[in-house]
Amino acid sequence: MSGSLIKINQTIASGNPSTLTVTGITTDYNVYMVDVVNLVPNASGRVEWRITKGGSIQTDSEYDNARLDMPTTASFQDNENQNDSKVTNATVDASGSWNAKFYLFNFTNASEYSFGTFEHNAYVDSPQVFGGNGGFVHTIASASDGLSFHWGDSRTFNSGELHLYGLKK
Repeated sequence: MSGSLIKINQTIASGNPSTLTVTGITTDYNVYMVDVVNLVPNASGRVEWRITKGGSIQTDSEYDNARLDMPTTASFQDNENQNDSKVTNATVDASGSWNAKFYLFNFTNASEYSFGTFEHNAYVDSPQVFGGNGGFVHTIASASDGLSFHWGDSRTFNSGELHLYGLKK
């Protein structure tokens, strides 16, 4: 796969923002990847994310997702949500971080749903190491151009990076 990922855009947290967004998805590639690096909240907080369309964060109740979360000190957890206004993942400890990879499909097709897969790992406020993987769909047929992350409970980002790549055709 060396040489098959083409970097398109990046966003790096600066000044404790409340959201981190990366856009730049176009019809140039069929599949995109977002690499999420070291998202750290200013206080323990639940990481949540949404897609963007035309650069605007979509806050409608059209997110469906399912995931298997794998804490190190408890049984695996099946989690799913339908018709939610965002996708929720782990509650990250302020001394930890959240990292993930997203593979995005159909994002440029205006007549179909945008969907994707993700895998993540974190140090959560239990405290414990926590990982998981899953998939999501935004059930509105229109083109999407990025992902936006925020913390539940109005936290801000102490650090974090989002890197958008196109997968070479």
